[in-house]
Amino acid sequence: MLKKALGFVVVGVIVASPLHAQRNLMEMMRSDIRAEAQQLMTLAMQLSNNDAEKFWPIYREYELERSRWGDRRIALIKSYAEQYEMMSDDAAKALMDEWFGLQTDRLSLYKSYHGRVEQALGASIAARFLQVENQIMLLIDLQIAQEIPLVFNVEGN
Repeated sequence: MLKKALGFVVVGVIVASPLHAQRNLMEMMRSDIRAEAQQLMTLAMQLSNNDAEKFWPIYREYELERSRWGDRRIALIKSYAEQYEMMSDDAAKALMDEWFGLQTDRLSLYKSYHGRVEQALGASIAARFLQVENQIMLLIDLQIAQEIPLVFNVEGN
C-alpha cells in the first residue's frame, strides 16, 4: 500500500523542471507534495496517540528545514537552466560545488532529525521515519533527474 501511495508522489513531482516550470506552478506542486508526503508519513508511521504527540512537532520542524533546503535546490536548478545553453567549465564546476553542498546538507538534516526522533521515540521509529522520508525524496530525485538534460558546453562536448 505504501509503495502504491509513494507512486502517486512521482506523478505530481515536476517541481523542478528547469526549462519550463513557472514559479506559481512550482509552489502549487510543492504544497501538494508536502500534503502527500505528510499523508504517506502518517500511513507508514502507524504511531500511537502518545507517540504521535511527540513525533509530529518534530516532523513539522523537519518539514520547515527541508523546505529551506528545497528552496536552495530549486535555485540551483534555475541557475542550471539559465546557464544550460552556454555552460562553461567554470559554471559547471560552481554548479557541482553547490550540488555537493546540498547533498552534504541533506545528509546533515537526515542525521539531525533522525537523532531527534530517536531520542523522543526510540531507534525503530526513528529508522522508520528516515526510511519513509528517504523513499519519498528518492522518488522526487528520480523525477527531477528525468527532467534535467545532461550538461553540454559551448564546444558541444
